[in-house]
Amino acid sequence: MKTRLRSRSTACAAGAGMICLIAALPSLAAPADTSALTEIVVTANKLSNQRVLDLPESIQAISGAALQSAGVSQFMDIAGQIPGLAVQDLGPGDKKYVIRGIYSAGASTTGIYYGEASISGSNASDGGGFQSDVRLYDLDHVEVLRGPQGTLYGASSMSGTIRFIPKAPDLNEASGYLTVEGSGTVHGGANDNVNGMANLPLIDGKLALRLVGWQVNDSGFINQYRVGTVPEIRGINNDDVTGGRATLRWQVADNLWIDLNYTGQTETSDGSPRYTPAGITAWGGAAGSPPASSASLGIPPAQGCDLCNTDVTRSPWRDDLKIFGVTASYKTGIGTLTGTTNQFNRKLLFSFDSTPILVSFGVPVPAETMEPTTRDVNSSEIRFASDLDSPVNFVVGAYREHEVYDQAVNVVTTDALGQPDGPFSTANSDDALNFPLTGHTFFGSTDHRETTSYAGFGEATWKVTPALTVIAGLRYFTESLNGFQVQTHPFGGFPAGPTLAPVDDPSQKFNKLTYKANVSYKFDEAVLLYATISTGFRSGGLNPRQEPFEPIPASFSPDSLTNYELGAKGRLFDGMLDYQTDVYVIDWKNIQVGETTADNAFPYIGNAGQAKVKGVEFEFTLHPIEHLTASLAGSYQDAYLTEGATPEQKLVNPTLGLTGETIPNVPKVQLNFGLNYTHPLTARWNGLAATDISYRDKIDSYFESNTFNIPLASYTLVNLRAGVSDNLWSVTAFVRNLADKRAEVSVINTSQDPYGLLTVRPRTIGVTVNRKF
Repeated sequence: MKTRLRSRSTACAAGAGMICLIAALPSLAAPADTSALTEIVVTANKLSNQRVLDLPESIQAISGAALQSAGVSQFMDIAGQIPGLAVQDLGPGDKKYVIRGIYSAGASTTGIYYGEASISGSNASDGGGFQSDVRLYDLDHVEVLRGPQGTLYGASSMSGTIRFIPKAPDLNEASGYLTVEGSGTVHGGANDNVNGMANLPLIDGKLALRLVGWQVNDSGFINQYRVGTVPEIRGINNDDVTGGRATLRWQVADNLWIDLNYTGQTETSDGSPRYTPAGITAWGGAAGSPPASSASLGIPPAQGCDLCNTDVTRSPWRDDLKIFGVTASYKTGIGTLTGTTNQFNRKLLFSFDSTPILVSFGVPVPAETMEPTTRDVNSSEIRFASDLDSPVNFVVGAYREHEVYDQAVNVVTTDALGQPDGPFSTANSDDALNFPLTGHTFFGSTDHRETTSYAGFGEATWKVTPALTVIAGLRYFTESLNGFQVQTHPFGGFPAGPTLAPVDDPSQKFNKLTYKANVSYKFDEAVLLYATISTGFRSGGLNPRQEPFEPIPASFSPDSLTNYELGAKGRLFDGMLDYQTDVYVIDWKNIQVGETTADNAFPYIGNAGQAKVKGVEFEFTLHPIEHLTASLAGSYQDAYLTEGATPEQKLVNPTLGLTGETIPNVPKVQLNFGLNYTHPLTARWNGLAATDISYRDKIDSYFESNTFNIPLASYTLVNLRAGVSDNLWSVTAFVRNLADKRAEVSVINTSQDPYGLLTVRPRTIGVTVNRKF
């Protein structure tokens, strides 16, 4: 049993101590040191390395040094700093990143890349595994490209692209670091984090190996008290992560290098991170129809409370991922040829309490749905980026992606410990409906899908004058989908006669042409103005049709959007201020939406309606005086349906939105404010004091007219850091979520899966020690 950490007064003292430290630091009246504004070089356009302020598009870059200094472990740690980004967070490995309000059912609307590998999330079925939580250790930088990236990055980059760029091996110098972090979470327990890196030149200037490893153990803070006869189970949502990365770089010749890379990570949790708040009565069901199993003597309703989970079964979770590949780059006199092939394998063991579903059908028997899922994605690209002594340069390439997806759905009864009381079985003799005292299996099915896509793309940059630049790009995409489904145990068992044959999905094929046009004018370092028209799309998909009660459409089509954008960026006041700002309007058509069967029991994906998003984004980084950096970033988004459900559609599916309703999970206002003050304390040691404050506006979890909608309140999160460092050591004390806010980031509420909130980690206080080698 985990021990509750009672440290409210400790947190207040730590916060006051940091404020006093800032006040006690030497005078801030020194001249400005403009070199402190970090110059991050990115490769977003696949043509050349460029500073963020020189790219005529909306892009945010966060350096690896900044990630390490702030103790960033996962993307959620920095998500609040990114204008226009919202996150639907259903727990570890189950997140959906939403840029510029483009949120709906189906696959990710944001393209995610780890190095050259495509790892964009998929939600092909009914739960689990939106986006992997690959830990962000030893990265060169993170790039967030806002707006459609359909020409260079293709499908699922319809709203933007996030790129995690690992550091490459250093061919000449051995180096490394070790970081140890210990902390405690209020309402939870102790947490520990160890990560490190070793860079090993094997042949000087020719061959080097870079090794990175991490072990993270975060305590749970959700308590489960409704599992059969078991007393309260504390901290069920613990999060344990083990992972590592190896990269081998071979400099074959001055103009040719080859990288081999491998990343592996395993993440596990003992239970669900959802909780039912105080004032909410969790569902219940009376025993008796059909006869209850020995594990079910009736399920009385229960009252929610702070950080209380009201499931009646355990829901353990495991995510194993592997990313590996090879990239070769050959530089010629007229440009660089790059070829890369990468494999992303993910094995997800996802489970959830399916008792509410059975109760809704008059079967009040505790049961767990287990959904083991595998995704194997191979992505390959070859491209040529020119380097001509000419006003016109270009990048052209070809891309192929092949994905194999397999999922099993196994519904079994559970025992007094909330765990399966028998293995899944295909036999009629083990059917839990027909043999309630001895049977353990309610339902089973498998779903196999394969997707193959090809694309050709090109983007040309024409410097009409030294100040005026025009960019134009095209991408043609074609995709084919096929699959089959099998019922491995129908409800009530197999009918008499032959067993049920596999059901083949009708093969589907989709094609799409996307384009981008951009014009920019750079007056000087102070002002770069640009205008962009760009398009994006998301692939279509197949629905699980083998449902026991009602038929479901076999497939759904791609959706697409057009983005119109004006922006400005530059550096002002002799280098003291960097800024980026933009305004945009997006037209979104043929939206992929979550629908249900007429009995509102089984979900699937269809296409319906249109939407518009209007927004403003801004980032300011100010260095007014030596050693002090201040930042302010934010966004305003107005995302709403311009063509919603008809009255007839609303009657069939009440979850659909009406014309004029705002898109769920999209805050109108987001803000982030940061201060970082670093000052020499002695000839050897520097002192650090920093804070970041993030604000998210209120959101609707579903369309407002949906009876299951739960509005989520706005929140403000405050983090503090203070520490000392020299060339080898750094010691940093921190407080995360200073006010111990219940910052409710997401909620689940359906007829099958009632009221469950998800919140950020409560107040956490700790110390990080880093040693460089």
